[in-house]
Amino acid sequence: MSVLPTPAIARGRANPYIRTGTSSRADPSLETPCVNICLLDSETGLCVGCGRTLAEIAGWAGMSDAERRAVMAVLPMRIERLEEAKG
Repeated sequence: MSVLPTPAIARGRANPYIRTGTSSRADPSLETPCVNICLLDSETGLCVGCGRTLAEIAGWAGMSDAERRAVMAVLPMRIERLEEAKG
């Protein structure tokens, strides 16, 4: 009988790279819409978890506060569009 490794999500201890709430790994004070569901929709190119594009995700830490706020402002509409497309 072989024993399968315990999945990482069921380790019973917190992952130091995934914080509770909405803060980034590099700077805990940096607000981020990331919800740790990182999967790009092939039709829209948007992350199904947070609604950002790959370019926005990659450049997030380097954006100014104003740039991040502008992206955050359009995310609810993007998420709604993704949910409508799912049916």
